[in-house]
Amino acid sequence: METKYAKAKFLDVFKYSFGGLGSNLAFFLVMSYLTFFYTDIFGISSMVVSGLMLISRFIDAFTDPIMGMMGDHTRSKMGKYRPWIIWGAPVLGFLIFLLFTAPDLSPNMKVVYVYVVYIAYSLASTVVNIPYHSLTPVMSQDPYQRTVIVSWKQGMGTVSQFIITIMALPLVEAFGGGKQGWAIYGALIGILTTAAFWICAWGGKKYDVCDMEKERVPMNMAKDLKLLVKNKPMLMLMIAFGTDVLANATYSAVNMYYFKYVLNRVDLVPKVASAILFAGIILLPLLPALSKVFGKKRLYWFGSLFSIVPLVVMWMKPTASVTILMSMMAVFGFISRIPSNLGWAMLPECSDYGEWKFGQRADGLMSSSLTFINKFGMAIGGFIASFFLGLVGFVANQEQTPQVINMIVFLRFGMPVLGYIASLISMAFYEITNEKYSQIRTELDERKKG
Repeated sequence: METKYAKAKFLDVFKYSFGGLGSNLAFFLVMSYLTFFYTDIFGISSMVVSGLMLISRFIDAFTDPIMGMMGDHTRSKMGKYRPWIIWGAPVLGFLIFLLFTAPDLSPNMKVVYVYVVYIAYSLASTVVNIPYHSLTPVMSQDPYQRTVIVSWKQGMGTVSQFIITIMALPLVEAFGGGKQGWAIYGALIGILTTAAFWICAWGGKKYDVCDMEKERVPMNMAKDLKLLVKNKPMLMLMIAFGTDVLANATYSAVNMYYFKYVLNRVDLVPKVASAILFAGIILLPLLPALSKVFGKKRLYWFGSLFSIVPLVVMWMKPTASVTILMSMMAVFGFISRIPSNLGWAMLPECSDYGEWKFGQRADGLMSSSLTFINKFGMAIGGFIASFFLGLVGFVANQEQTPQVINMIVFLRFGMPVLGYIASLISMAFYEITNEKYSQIRTELDERKKG
């Protein structure tokens, strides 16, 4: 299978992988610091933040699949997906800056401001990220190279993680700290995001090509959505991936609270983030070979299972020594990278399954589904963190009660365990094994030859 299908050139794969940088800069920034920024810097209650996260995801439930279908039915000289990336990237970059800007407003106007900016950011993210992910199966027809491409994308994601989780706080302080520091840092991330997506679109130029002579197929939402609803592997992947994202989003949302209020060691944030990051980097080059040997489904399942172990250890002993904390988080950073990366590598297989089963590809729709579930899991994680902290009486910048401390510990370690358990159950029903996928590809090739 490795030599039968058209492959992308390495330089183009490298340029395309910059989309992983642009996509994950905003992802990690919002997941790791937005809740903290809104409560401790901008002065908004955690209950307002939880409501914002929830409402924006209801909007995404409609806009994400629509964007996916629009991408699938776009026909231009610039391709199907690249125009959306090129024109949407600077808008997204500007909204990232506004997201971490705290203007002097009345309490009510602060709420209006964050709702307008966050929902606009979410829509811009949809316009750019769904076409970006839709390009993966377009770049290469080779199953193994698709996993390599995803590994490169996620490798660029680790650069984003470094810039955000390790460099954010030192850079914010270097830029003046407080509102000023966060605003400048937000502007920097916005500029980097725009540039990264433009490089990504450059990499996909040779592959995202439309036949302008071919008759345009009108968009039929009902017909297109059936391709998703009837695609059982895609639905199972969405549930498994979504609960994994929820697990990570919940602990990320309370990460700063854990170090600030439970350990009283904010200085450990970049150190622990470094342990998680570099452990994940070790995993990335191994992922294509591991998925080839064990199969993506089996590898995903065991990745979710063993991600639970270090979380349980820290849940039982949240104030363990720095050595134990660093060790457990490094183990978690290594293992949890498996399901978080494999989800995107399994996406093209689900698209191929849809073409095999129903005779029609829908790369944009499938990508939009996983992108939506990614944002949905991130938002629900943020909602859960904000809602339950508010429920037990969390008030920023003061000594917390035992109830709040226990809730922070549960959200940081216990809630992710529940998310991974849900992922295990869902992935057990994912039916595309290596053998099944070989059958799908063989039959698709025979149809094309016929």
